Amino acid sequence: MMSLSEIDPFASPEAKAYTTNREIVAMTDLVSAYTRKDIHEFERILKDNKESIMDDAFIRSHIQDLLTKFRTQVLLKLIEPYTKLSLSYISEELNIPAPELESLLTSLILDEKIRGLIDQVGQKLELQRERGEQRRFAHIVEWSEHIFSLHTAITSRLRD
Repeated sequence: MMSLSEIDPFASPEAKAYTTNREIVAMTDLVSAYTRKDIHEFERILKDNKESIMDDAFIRSHIQDLLTKFRTQVLLKLIEPYTKLSLSYISEELNIPAPELESLLTSLILDEKIRGLIDQVGQKLELQRERGEQRRFAHIVEWSEHIFSLHTAITSRLRD
């Protein structure tokens, strides 16, 4: 859904007549906002053209999943450089109420797409970053444990 195809569906002369159709314009604007990752514009288009977009049964059945996926993408991009963020800031940026944001964050944490904690008292998202040095150290420890077990196995065979 909302693929980034290079094909222009309105290039053919038969389709040119539909380029000014209100429903088609709303959908092309929606796709444009999605590709620009502009969540505010996306939601504004949904709100302004609710009847024309939601009249389509296929769109209506998939719009909530699309909106959740879009919010997730914007959220992951938004929190990327931070270790702590206020929930109110994230809520404003995504233009969603706090309970809905908490639900989204909870599902992302449980799905391990975000490593962090929600501080409900302080109303903050605290992200846990694994630094490259920590990861490298963990690999070195694991490697040294393998070498030690190899050393133990070789010395026990030499004693036999």
